[in-house]
Amino acid sequence: MSTTVDIASLRESLRASHKISEQAFDIVKQICALVSDQAHETDAIEMVLRALEHREVFGQFNHVLNALVRTVGLFPYADPDVLDFRDRLAYEFHRPLDMLDDTVFHRVQAEVYRRLLAGENVVLSAPTSFGKSKIIDAMIATKRYTNVAVIVPTLALIDETRRRLSQFSNFYKIITHLSQQLGERNILVLTPERAIAFDPLPKIDFFIIDEFYKLSANNNDETRMVALNQAFYRLAKGGGQFYFLGPNIEQISKKLEQTFRCTFLKTNYATVVSEQVRVSEKGEQIEKLLELAKKLTEPTLIFCSSPARVNATAAAFVDAGIGIDAEDLKSASDWVAIHYHRDWIFGRALLHGIGIHHGKLPRALSQYVVRMFNEEKIRFLICTSTLIEGVNTKAKNVIIYDNKIARQKIDYFTFNNIKGRSGRMFQHFIGRVYIFDEPPDQQLPIVDFPVLTQGDEVPASLLVQLDDEDLSEKAKILVDNIKAQNDLPMNVIRENSCIDPIAQIALAKEIAQNAVSMSQQLAWTGFPSQTQLEFACELIWKHFIGSAQRKATVSSGKQLAFKLNRLWQIKNTAELVKFELEGSYAAQSPDEAVERVLDFERTWATFEFPRYLVALSRIQKSVFTRLGLSSGDYSAFAAQVECLFRTPVVAALDEYGIPIQVAEKIQNELDTKDDLDLALKRLKVMNLDHLFLTQFEREVLQDAQQAI
Repeated sequence: MSTTVDIASLRESLRASHKISEQAFDIVKQICALVSDQAHETDAIEMVLRALEHREVFGQFNHVLNALVRTVGLFPYADPDVLDFRDRLAYEFHRPLDMLDDTVFHRVQAEVYRRLLAGENVVLSAPTSFGKSKIIDAMIATKRYTNVAVIVPTLALIDETRRRLSQFSNFYKIITHLSQQLGERNILVLTPERAIAFDPLPKIDFFIIDEFYKLSANNNDETRMVALNQAFYRLAKGGGQFYFLGPNIEQISKKLEQTFRCTFLKTNYATVVSEQVRVSEKGEQIEKLLELAKKLTEPTLIFCSSPARVNATAAAFVDAGIGIDAEDLKSASDWVAIHYHRDWIFGRALLHGIGIHHGKLPRALSQYVVRMFNEEKIRFLICTSTLIEGVNTKAKNVIIYDNKIARQKIDYFTFNNIKGRSGRMFQHFIGRVYIFDEPPDQQLPIVDFPVLTQGDEVPASLLVQLDDEDLSEKAKILVDNIKAQNDLPMNVIRENSCIDPIAQIALAKEIAQNAVSMSQQLAWTGFPSQTQLEFACELIWKHFIGSAQRKATVSSGKQLAFKLNRLWQIKNTAELVKFELEGSYAAQSPDEAVERVLDFERTWATFEFPRYLVALSRIQKSVFTRLGLSSGDYSAFAAQVECLFRTPVVAALDEYGIPIQVAEKIQNELDTKDDLDLALKRLKVMNLDHLFLTQFEREVLQDAQQAI
């Protein structure tokens, strides 16, 4: 049956409480007409959600509203106490098995859940706030699996996922770190890099890839794309059931459905409404933003293109006196002033109820501002794209202040992901999205699976990881050519995962051609001399980075060695910040100085340099051994750099929301340097009253204890 409801007019009526109270019967009647028309299902759900935003105004028609909620399948929003017998049965039918809380699924959630229960592999594209992750919880709650792996794109998501899944810690051991020992039943929450490196990997019965679109060759970050494909390949070879989830995907490669028995489900079923508001084009952009922010009283995310823009925007808010009284955050602000710099905008903004979130921040501080935002102690969270990759918040509003990430314009897919952060199931039925620029053209991505499709764009670093029987004819020729060379064995090339095989071979050749002279600089074990470190960094820069590139404040191998050496000598972040404010190349502001330090630590020290150094270690060892010369072993130094020259336990606790400076303060109480399982066990029962801690330090430790 087709309807004649004027949807635009109905939408307008549902925006104002006074109109609803005057026209309640007519509005309910029109929603009923929409709900009965399958051609308008999306509109019907939207109108029901808009009505729920003003539920109390509907008075005597509330029971009709409840029936409409049930009809469109929004069971989580239904009031079970007023449902009749038939509807109550339907409501209970949407309740997952064995969950520890009172979860009830909506219609499409329940469909996905039942498919997974039946043993199907499912690839789901659904909007943010659909409740995709809740389905993971429900599947784990069945306890049908011995080992589950959840692959998340970032370390920030490891902590969020670990906290959520800690509800199952009586039945499963939650493992997030390579150093942890397996239990009898395990949930492994890992980044792709850790999934590749986890050894031995137990038989995984069920694996999940969150934000699966990052598998695509269109992903701008080739290293991460290769790592995720390799992790997928490793897990898929184990034969476990899988569930991939992500937002706003148009289509996936047919190759996946041909290779595995799986179902691609694409749905626009939403549990919140996003209301888009175009900000006036007149006037200065920052002035318009400040004016808008003054009117907003709910939790608001503000998206900026880069950390520098985040800082500038936060400073403008502080200078304009925008924000809220945040006395509760003073201890955190004071702590940041001592351990980083008193003028760093991160700490100053906290005093105004303003949080900053971007990829250069220490993980513990990132987690802290998100937690404070969700507890509504922070009203404005000014962020880059780091918050659009699955981190959940209680934002009512999203302001898309910039339409770029770094210098690249955002596409429709990214725009939708940012937009989707407004509103939250059970928090806000309607989220508002304020945009400063026209939205991008409406084109959603098709996700391929390079590990299966093996097109021309797929790098050799991924192809060399595949078994011969899984290679296409063209890919096999390429891999066979690499196998045919005699400079570097395939096992070494494969161990140096995600690094271009051709670059590895070139490095091996150079070492072999100058073996005697190079062995004097490369045959070291443990910790290098300054000259040895510089020599290694020059080789890494030449072969793995490229001489023309500047990356995370570093422009050359020599500079890389200099910064590593300084990090090694000065294990105090505030002192490192001071150094960045001195000399011919001094930072222009404390913000820039802090971020130079943090950028180097996040990009080089804890990620890029250790993996490149270990690769160099394997290559020189292979070459020198073949030539009968002494070789070195850099693994100890690489591990120390990765831990920022702290103990492994102190470094790892940053991922549990404990800043390194706080972890150092309690390391004697933990009484272990490298046993993370033991440290967590002791932390869980640690009596904090006996320790000399600031309020902020006590808060982050108590929060960590509750989430273990």
